[in-house]
Amino acid sequence: MSDTINLLVLEGDGISPEITAATLNADYAVAQAQHGSAPDTAGQNVANPSSLIGSAAMPLAWLGEGGGDDDWLVKAAQGIETALDSVIADPATRTPDMGGTLGTDAFADKVANAVTAGVG
Repeated sequence: MSDTINLLVLEGDGISPEITAATLNADYAVAQAQHGSAPDTAGQNVANPSSLIGSAAMPLAWLGEGGGDDDWLVKAAQGIETALDSVIADPATRTPDMGGTLGTDAFADKVANAVTAGVG
């Protein structure tokens, strides 16, 4: 999902993951959260970890789409993305920047539990 679509749908910045693959040599890629580390909120349990979680799924998908018997990597990435989407879709499980009340840890726990439960 592009940053523009994420910003329009989620009305926030810094929640979009990204992956950059070398255009001349697609053997390497870097996945990262968008827009820095928010040092002003460090240790306060208020940061939205959506971008970091989404960034964890991206290299799995990238590696899995490289061919071979790596379909399980694509499925793992889809599981993370589906879990993240399901948690964000519920207003009760959002972080404050998305109109919710959950802290960073609680939000991440909800996503982890959704991945484990196989949401989607």
